[in-house]
Amino acid sequence: MSEVFIGRQPILDRNMEVFAYELQFHQGMNPSKQTIEATEELLKKTEAEIGFQSIVGKHAAMMALPKELIASEHLPVFEEGETLVLEIPNNVNHDVDILQRLKELKGTGSSIALDDYIEDDSSIKLASISDFAKIDNEAHTEIKLKRMIQDLHEKGVKVIAERVETEEMFHYLKKLGFDYFQGHFFTNPVIINGEKLTGNKLNLLQLMAKINDPLTDYHQLSEILSQDVALSHKLLIAVNNPMTMIPVRVESISDALKYMGLKRLKFWVNMLLLADMGDAPQELLVTSLIRARFCELLAEKSGHNSEKDSYFLVGLLSSLGAFFRTPIQYVVDEMPLSGTIKTALVDKRGLMGKALEVLHNLECTSEKYADLRYENLGISEIGNIYLTSSAWAQEAIAH
Repeated sequence: MSEVFIGRQPILDRNMEVFAYELQFHQGMNPSKQTIEATEELLKKTEAEIGFQSIVGKHAAMMALPKELIASEHLPVFEEGETLVLEIPNNVNHDVDILQRLKELKGTGSSIALDDYIEDDSSIKLASISDFAKIDNEAHTEIKLKRMIQDLHEKGVKVIAERVETEEMFHYLKKLGFDYFQGHFFTNPVIINGEKLTGNKLNLLQLMAKINDPLTDYHQLSEILSQDVALSHKLLIAVNNPMTMIPVRVESISDALKYMGLKRLKFWVNMLLLADMGDAPQELLVTSLIRARFCELLAEKSGHNSEKDSYFLVGLLSSLGAFFRTPIQYVVDEMPLSGTIKTALVDKRGLMGKALEVLHNLECTSEKYADLRYENLGISEIGNIYLTSSAWAQEAIAH
């Protein structure tokens, strides 16, 4: 059976809030009957073991499937009111069977996204039945991009920019008139070289440094939390949500430690602190949680179970440069981390650094995707770990 694996990329709106996640089925350049069967099998397996609704949460799901699988019996089931967006190529206007199936699916609530709109006859005809259109912003001049966007808007079609890699690119494409932006650009914010952390951000970083110091025990953590009544209150609300699976209602920090342990308690404090950073998009927090869980599971599956807490911390902290809008080196210098963790975060060296490198390739869906390996794990196992981590993060953020 051919190897097929699923990638996942967020699609954000003009306010940097998530509109949808595209679930990308990677299967080589020329899908064969065998890879189509493998894709169908992967759809069933992912639905049964993880659940596509869990992976995308409350957001829309966008999928580009082989045309043979564009039919209701092959599609994942989503909750009523949740949107499934079917992505179609720009050359299926003469395929009567596909067009009929798309019409039927639109009638049941699905939407259509036209991939690679290029203003030819086929694209223009397909745009008339589409809700969204993707444009390769690197393939056209600025003048042509503006014209295509205007023409699509006049047809009532929303326009998506692909491969948006930096916040600077996001602002440029937003100015041109794009409605949605696909990629992990929010993890690469505009950074002013030489700018030092001051005020609230410096205080927050110093607080995170104390919390994540390996020498900080329960008594010291309790003392830190006692000095911030609002944080303590938020923490008690958070640890009482169903995701923590604590059998009783937690009324105090000491109870939280008793039922959760120091590591899990530190995790919730970290999450609450990052969630309070109002100038960072929420998807950045989701990404941090995915990275943390991914690195932890990668450690477990690859035989490094004794180091999984360090892997988790590396994943969680890997987005701090984006949160604080400063080079990760400056952030790491303020924290009492081990040399191994610092090297992983700054230089992506060592086993934990390799885990971050694998993550980067997963997030940007690079050409190396199919060849990704980590220790004894191939892309199928790695891809499954990433989707499992995505579902875990969506559940964590929902509570």
